Amino acid sequence: MGLIYGSASFCRYEVDGSPPDNYVEEFPKEIIRYAFHSLDDLPGEERSTGWVNILDMFDNEFRAMEYFKEPFIALSWRVDVKRIPKKALLQYCREAEKEVKERENLEYLPKGTREEIKESVRLRLLRRAIPQSGVYDMLWNLQTNTVLFGATGSKLCDEFAEFFRKTFHLQLLPIYPYALAQRVLIDRGKDSALAEEIKPLYFAEDPGA
Repeated sequence: MGLIYGSASFCRYEVDGSPPDNYVEEFPKEIIRYAFHSLDDLPGEERSTGWVNILDMFDNEFRAMEYFKEPFIALSWRVDVKRIPKKALLQYCREAEKEVKERENLEYLPKGTREEIKESVRLRLLRRAIPQSGVYDMLWNLQTNTVLFGATGSKLCDEFAEFFRKTFHLQLLPIYPYALAQRVLIDRGKDSALAEEIKPLYFAEDPGA
């Protein structure tokens, strides 16, 4: 989901720790190391994730290090998935097993042979499958040490946080609404304990009233 164009849903994180002093030299190495690779280059894999240019999902080379947009690091996290329907895999496996039994005049196939046939069929179908792509923008404010990630699904956000940790060797801590309220109070020179006095506000008639 895009953070640059139009509206977007996102999760907000605080980075636990600070970038190294030489991050301008170190981060490009790690970003390239964890750049996105097409599934066409990963035979047998059904899923691939990695960094791409926030302005071009097909650019994973970062020749000009465009992601440095002071005070931000701006990247997109691309996720490609190939899916083989279970029924299709089962059907093609049955056809392949039938061919082998007829060719070798066998009534039954050993378990090992069936597993080899299944893997061979899976790889053949994977080569024909078209991947589904998801691109999720990431903005890291190096001054406030906060991160915006353009997704809200818990499973996807957890995977992204782990991928961020592998790349930058820093942990992401979710910023929940209560913690955000405390942050705003502190920024305005107020006592963060005032957040405890926040009460829910009903924008419609309270059904319990």
